[in-house]
Amino acid sequence: DVHMVAKGMGLDQRIGSKFLHPGPGYGGSCLPKDTNALLKIAEDHNIKLGIIDAAVRANENQRRHMSQKIRNALAILKGKTIAILGLSFKPNTDDIREAPAIPIIKDLMKEKANIRAYDPVSMKEAAIMLPGVKYCEDPYNTVQGADAVVIITEWNLFRNLDLDRIRKLMKGDYFFDLRNIYDPQKVRDKGFRYFGVGRG
Repeated sequence: DVHMVAKGMGLDQRIGSKFLHPGPGYGGSCLPKDTNALLKIAEDHNIKLGIIDAAVRANENQRRHMSQKIRNALAILKGKTIAILGLSFKPNTDDIREAPAIPIIKDLMKEKANIRAYDPVSMKEAAIMLPGVKYCEDPYNTVQGADAVVIITEWNLFRNLDLDRIRKLMKGDYFFDLRNIYDPQKVRDKGFRYFGVGRG
């Protein structure tokens, strides 16, 4: 269980527990740009930065792994409707630069999945990069008729959803919690098939 591993790691005071949260990968304007810039500088000077290189590759792999998790569960994506909750790279910003939601949605759309999405503030920016997505007015409108719901950004708005209402609105029962903000058993008790990150 990733949470038990993180708790153990966090006991080391040199590491701490504040930022050990599982998810679909990091994004934003700084960390991806800075790590790639460091790798380019190192390459120009014929130096290997193994830890930074591994971090970048792990982040890229994590995004692909999230798409694969959805693909494996649904088996066939063509014609399926997937509701995406959260587009920005983190809550409380409209910044979608290097946001994990973008490559995940693109992967799903490549396989002809129908994407419905909602984010409190970043849909205008996302629409420029993802013109084939249906942007919705709230989380409940987003899940209407969906085969699966995928939480990608941990907005507070998504932490206390009416799961009974969502289950009734959805056609399918797949619940992908890519930020592990829900208790798996609570979600299963509402009639969903729950998929988290690093929870076995």
